[in-house]
Formats: sequence, structure tokens, C-alpha cells
Amino acid sequence: IDKLYQLLVEKSEGVRPRAGFTEVILDTDIAGILAHEAIGHTTEADLVIGGSIAGEYMNKTVASPLVTLIDFAHTYNGKTLGMPIFVDDEGTVAEDVVIIENGILKNYMHNKESAQIFNTVPKGNGRAWQFNDEPLIRMRNTAIIPGTSKLEDMIASIEDGYYLTKTSNGQADTTSEFTFAVTMGYEIKNGKLGKAIKDSTISGIAFDVLKSVTAVSDEMKWTTSGMCGKKQPIPVGMGGPSIKCRVNIGGE
Repeated sequence: IDKLYQLLVEKSEGVRPRAGFTEVILDTDIAGILAHEAIGHTTEADLVIGGSIAGEYMNKTVASPLVTLIDFAHTYNGKTLGMPIFVDDEGTVAEDVVIIENGILKNYMHNKESAQIFNTVPKGNGRAWQFNDEPLIRMRNTAIIPGTSKLEDMIASIEDGYYLTKTSNGQADTTSEFTFAVTMGYEIKNGKLGKAIKDSTISGIAFDVLKSVTAVSDEMKWTTSGMCGKKQPIPVGMGGPSIKCRVNIGGE
């Protein structure tokens, strides 16, 4: 409660961000939602069949070489994740799916049907909400893997930008175009955190944002508090490190 109170005080005394494309650091919460909503869904094979932009990108550069994005089945770094799937709802043994590796799009996520269409093997992404629901291609625990940069060094490297820490909601489509609300963040001036900022938004093309990444932090944070709503609600895990990139921010 004390921390929440302090954040509200900072926000009440905050300033509106300057609108336009600018250098930012997306903290783990926002980077995780970007990975799930704006990248993960575009690489679900049923949406690829339906016309997702990712259908044009297999084995092509879609991100900075610093970016590797994985849909983890059940375990990361020897620890069980918040949404572990060991066998999916089609009876497929679950394995990790490396979606982007060092900036290159490597795989889509599949159920048994789409795997036959793409002449590949499913790795446990067929998930259903109820016993009588159709298993759909769904994510499990999706995240960019950590890099080698320290968050404090990333902040120090920005002369004039923003450190964005919290989001409340957002939307994305299969072009990877997204808009997310930003409910907490700070100015960065001459490498130091400044005033808090008022509520704002960020938007852009997620693959373009990932191409602009110049640093990935060495931290890894997970959350399983969200529900994904692709036809059926289903719990998912998301998270990752903080990323330094360029994005369009709303403001004055």
C-alpha cells in the first residue's frame, strides 16, 4: 500500500510525455505484453493461415539480433513456470517453441491440424478452456529471453527518453500493429530518471519495434495474472527482461 501511495503521489505531480517516436525502455511488464499480444499471436499457425503478416517472414529478420523469443512449455532455467503445460489438450507432449532466434523468425506455434498443413510437428500448443471446447493454437509462457545489459546502464545510456513501467490494457492485430495504455512511467533526462508521466499510450508495428532494440536487460520476471481471450479465455504466462527500443508515444 505504501508503494502504491508513493506511485500515485509521483503520478499526480507528473508531466505529460512529448508525443512522437522516441527512445524508451519498456520494463518487463510491457515488454512481456508486447511479446504475447503483438508478436505471439501473429505466429500462431491458424492466424498465419488466416493472413497474419508473419506468414511472409519465415526465416527472415524480424527483430534485432539481440532478440530471442520463446514460448516455453513448462520450465525456465530449471524452475516450473506459472502456467506449466506438460501435455496439451490434444495429447501432444509439450516442448518449447523458439519463435524468434537472434532476430530471425524460426517457427510458428501449431496444433495437430496446422502441423500437418505446414509439414512439421506440433509441440503442445493445442489448448482448450473446457473439456467440451475445441483445442485451439494457444501460447503457454511467452517471453523474450534475457540479454547481458544492466537496467541502470540502459537508463544511463538515454539522453532524452522515457522509462515505461506499467500498462493496463491494449490491443494488437495480425499485422503486429499495436496500441497499449501506459499507466506508469518516468522521464529520462541525461541518463537519469526524472518526473513521473501522466497516463499515455504507445503504438507501432511490433516487428519494427523489435528491430530497433539496442539493449536487453539481464533480468527475467514472469506474471501469470492474465487471461488470453482468443475465442476462449485461457490463462497464460508472460514476462521477460526490459528492452531498450524506439516507439511512438502519445502525449502533448
